[in-house]
Amino acid sequence: MASSKQRILVTGGAGYIGSHCVRILLAKGFTVRVLDNLIFGDESLTPLMGNGAGNLELVQGDIRHVEDVVAATKGCQGVIHLAGIVGDPACELDPEATHTINYEATKILVEVAKYANVRRFVFASTCSVYGAAEDYILNEGSVVNPVSLYAETNLRSEHIILRGFEGTTTVPTVVRFATVFGTSARMRFDLVVNIMTAKAHYDGKVRVFGGDQWRPNVHVHDAARGLVACLEGPEDRVRGEVFNIGSNDQNYKIRELGEIVARTLPGTQIEIMKDSPDKRSYHVSFDKARYVLGYEVHHTVAQGVLEIADLLKEGKVPNYLDDRYYNVKYEYK
Repeated sequence: MASSKQRILVTGGAGYIGSHCVRILLAKGFTVRVLDNLIFGDESLTPLMGNGAGNLELVQGDIRHVEDVVAATKGCQGVIHLAGIVGDPACELDPEATHTINYEATKILVEVAKYANVRRFVFASTCSVYGAAEDYILNEGSVVNPVSLYAETNLRSEHIILRGFEGTTTVPTVVRFATVFGTSARMRFDLVVNIMTAKAHYDGKVRVFGGDQWRPNVHVHDAARGLVACLEGPEDRVRGEVFNIGSNDQNYKIRELGEIVARTLPGTQIEIMKDSPDKRSYHVSFDKARYVLGYEVHHTVAQGVLEIADLLKEGKVPNYLDDRYYNVKYEYK
């Protein structure tokens, strides 16, 4: 997709992954419009406002409101859809709001995008749709087994997007992210590597619940790069396709993640808690994105741990327990 004067709408562009995505698009020469309800504020994008030739426009609005979506989509050649309630605990707080925001709003966005003749539509989904899958290595064609409302609503949105653009000129693509880690202008500490690192930094101890569950992992900047790779990929290779975004060698058991944190931050103790309320376990293949898109990650888990530890050492996060860093602590009305 040529970047010259192309306007891309990023829903949820002020968020954890979105703020990285916006920066990558701007660096590539795209004009970017962000639609975000700004529930976590606009600080993640403030440094970008007013730079250059006004290539970033921030629109405060709600993806559930058709008038906001119509206005935001107008004149856009592409959409990267990130907005939604993210994470199992946050989604369970208010199932009705989750259904409306994570699924019903997707239907609105698809219909508006068709009407606006948007050329590319990339949806950010999750590898959580694979659910509890024992030790099988899963790829995009594997049977899905969502075990949470978060995964369920993402999977239903995938179906809406892949089927909704049939017979149109729009090119839809679905991205399933591995579990994300690393620093962002809108920081989160409700992610496994991030919270382990914070606990290790402040308490010198990491608690591991269960430990044998598999999790694929991907740095937040690499996750954003995966979205842009799909946006720019050859139409005939990404149309109607699903891509897992992560790397084969960063499939780890939860216990192994704790060990990486402990090795990277010497002096950290690991405490194994036998039971875990989270039954998800999925070991994922990322071969398709590598072969079709030439996509490779740039960051390891250990690098992410150091990055987060530096952020904390430098005092850029006054209190990692503050509600702003946890999706589950905010109500979505």
